[in-house]
Amino acid sequence: MIMKFSIAVFKDQNSSRLFVGQFISQICDKMMTLGLVWVISQEQSIQMIPWFLAVGALPHLLLASSGGKLVQRIGVLRTLIHTDVLRGIIFLLVGLLWLAYFKHHSLTTLFILTFVSNLLGALFNIAVFTLPGLMPKKELVPQLTAMVDSCFSLGTVVGPAISALLYPWLGLSGLLVLNGLSYLLAAGLEGGIRLDPANPETVESAPANADMAPAIPGRSMFADPLIRFMLSAFFLMNLALTPLMALLPLFVQTRFAGNLAMLAAFEVSIGMGMVAGSLLLSVAEFPLNRGKRAIAGLSAVSLLYLFFGLNHNPVLACLALAGLGLALAVVNVSLLTLFQSRPAPADVPVVMSWVNTISIGALPISMLIVGSLIEKIDLTKMTICLALGLLTISLATAFYREFREI
Repeated sequence: MIMKFSIAVFKDQNSSRLFVGQFISQICDKMMTLGLVWVISQEQSIQMIPWFLAVGALPHLLLASSGGKLVQRIGVLRTLIHTDVLRGIIFLLVGLLWLAYFKHHSLTTLFILTFVSNLLGALFNIAVFTLPGLMPKKELVPQLTAMVDSCFSLGTVVGPAISALLYPWLGLSGLLVLNGLSYLLAAGLEGGIRLDPANPETVESAPANADMAPAIPGRSMFADPLIRFMLSAFFLMNLALTPLMALLPLFVQTRFAGNLAMLAAFEVSIGMGMVAGSLLLSVAEFPLNRGKRAIAGLSAVSLLYLFFGLNHNPVLACLALAGLGLALAVVNVSLLTLFQSRPAPADVPVVMSWVNTISIGALPISMLIVGSLIEKIDLTKMTICLALGLLTISLATAFYREFREI
């Protein structure tokens, strides 16, 4: 079996519109987020940052059970466009009026802004990963999902770097305006996307009357044991992986005797690995099916996680983290395409709502666990335990026949 390469997804107008819009808006969004955190740390107190991040995560948790149903009622593409338009207008207005009105109440303004932005962002995340399955060219769904995933990874890597360059020139108000314009540009590009007219699930118009309204999706979704298993595995995987970002500064200080530049190198290595993995999946067709691909990727993540925890060479550490990021992208895209294809079409937004909630909600839970154990357990032992936990999840998925063969 040979890996096949194709750039068909980049030639497709629907896919390219979505990619370009998300590429620009995700970079600008991460630029703006870093600017907000910097302003709070400088003008208020660094102790406020965890509360600020918690306020940003709260809407994703609040919409866990209702977000998917709301997206289904509004329409997937309509949700995508409307959330980008609303965020664009909000950021544009706050940016333009920042110096005149909002700067005097900066902390309150920024907390409200991040809550509202993430409230709309939670709905957007559900819609953007549901959308590929509604496109006319079904054969491009895995590649388009990988392409969208690469935008999030690129934003995480490139956005903070550009923010560090532009913030001294533009200030927070300039970053807010730039972010607002990027959302409006993305909405304009998304407005040109055309869904599959033959698929009744893509109908974006509201029902003519209440009697014709579709049944509320999601009620029978968890009756599928494979979906329950996949969501549980995804949650446990996130619990084991998210502490890595919190442990990196400790590794830099205690094991490698490094500085901020080394920490940045470690984080960029993970990010670039994820970007490379997502872009590879957007142009390549792997011979393995999605279940086996996810198992192979998760096994690689586990082993590279373990290697990083035992390694004492910073160069090898960067290579291990880059490989981990690449393998993680393979796992993410494989699982996302499974979540898109396994449920009934009406249930996909509901499943994606839980996927989004798990991605956001696993972070504070894992941080709480790590924070309570970090002074009691050696750093190396903790990393080994987390890596072995991931390997256990990988073995569990490998023994689940239905997942392995999907």
